[in-house]
Amino acid sequence: NTDLQAATPAIEITRLFNLMDTGQQALKVLAIVIIIVSGLSIFISLFSSLKDRKYELALMRTMGATPSKLFFLIVLEGLILAVLGTGIGFLLSHGGMEVLAGAMKEAYRYSFTGFQFLWQEGYLLIGALVIGIVAAIIPAIQASRTDISETLTKG
Repeated sequence: NTDLQAATPAIEITRLFNLMDTGQQALKVLAIVIIIVSGLSIFISLFSSLKDRKYELALMRTMGATPSKLFFLIVLEGLILAVLGTGIGFLLSHGGMEVLAGAMKEAYRYSFTGFQFLWQEGYLLIGALVIGIVAAIIPAIQASRTDISETLTKG
């Protein structure tokens, strides 16, 4: 006859995972929103820079650049933006994780490192490249269809 209550480890672990699953789902939704916003920002950046550089693109066409070459250059610019953004994101996330690891080690004697890269991060890089290409396609098509004479006369 005691006031102690027995806890079944399997039930308690299941309850803990159910509680954490809600947080994981919220983080996944947040990550998807961030990915969509990133793709839109690449698209807006390329589209606005295209408007500013129409004259230069028309000059490139008069110097012998083909429409396909302009298309390739704009898509390449989108890829470069995506790769730079992904690289900076990796540096910030792993650097932040390393700072957090130091605090966790001191406070809770729990050690981990931010310098460990997971193979799933390759999916992030591939996804960023795909988003960069998709975001650059519309501005690239518009750049390749630029009317040279009209742009140069307005220039």
